[in-house]
Amino acid sequence: METKVKTQEILNQFGLDFRIEKLPMIGKLFVGNDLNGLPMYKEIISSDYGLYNTKSNEIINIVKEGYTVSQNDEVIELVLEGMKPFGDALQVTKAGSLHGGRKTFVQLEIEGYSLVGTEKIKRYVTVIDSNDGSTGLSIGIGELVLSCQNQFFKFYKNGQSKYRHTASLTQRIKELPFLIENSLSESIKLTESYKLFQSTEVSRNLAHKLVKDLLGYDKLMSVKQESELSTRSLKAMNELYNHIEKEMNQKGNNLFGLFSGVTSWSTHDKSCPKRENGRMESMMVGTNYRTNQQAFDWTNKQILELV
Repeated sequence: METKVKTQEILNQFGLDFRIEKLPMIGKLFVGNDLNGLPMYKEIISSDYGLYNTKSNEIINIVKEGYTVSQNDEVIELVLEGMKPFGDALQVTKAGSLHGGRKTFVQLEIEGYSLVGTEKIKRYVTVIDSNDGSTGLSIGIGELVLSCQNQFFKFYKNGQSKYRHTASLTQRIKELPFLIENSLSESIKLTESYKLFQSTEVSRNLAHKLVKDLLGYDKLMSVKQESELSTRSLKAMNELYNHIEKEMNQKGNNLFGLFSGVTSWSTHDKSCPKRENGRMESMMVGTNYRTNQQAFDWTNKQILELV
């Protein structure tokens, strides 16, 4: 009973108090007029189903018959049950919907914080589910640098951290404690990567290489190349350079400062959908997520090249 009460509190607090109904898709085909001149229709039933959001009154996607809906309350309740073995080490601190309820997320704050140089970092286990059938349920990690509020999320492609929406979803999701444990381990590994970044000194000129890898151009481009770029592209480049400069001033001339310039840009200024939780959406599942992953992989590669 306690879990159900807490589940309802979370649903109400974070606007997740809606359901997704899988409805048969039925249409009407005009076949002509009857003797009185009134239109006649033939009912057409599709083999597909519409996913209907009861709160927004919107069909958010079309799926096949085999798709299994996972309701928000079911996911939240199972997450809460999965947290129990960890006691006070995990707390739900944030949740919400993305893109009109097409996806939902839950953040579990890990007790305490990690230290990278002088930077305090909060660590999270992050759970994402899709209500529109576009992805399975995924469990990953998230980091928040307290001094600048930069965020970074990472989800893993291995099958143990993702569930597809099939009839076995409910059974498999019961493995959550094991997956949360894996995420805690991955979070520790990520902190170790940050520490390695922080201990690797670099020239600030390396920023040009990073910017070009992310955008395809940098400040070393020719006048002709610059003239061919849009005002928006130039603005994005200058913003990225400014964030890198700011972060390296704060964190030092090292790979952590360089990488943090990208997460600062994506967290605070890089373009994102202009809707509720639009920036969080982009950071977790959109273009800003992909930018951050690209920057993280690039930074790891520099370590190998510098050794």
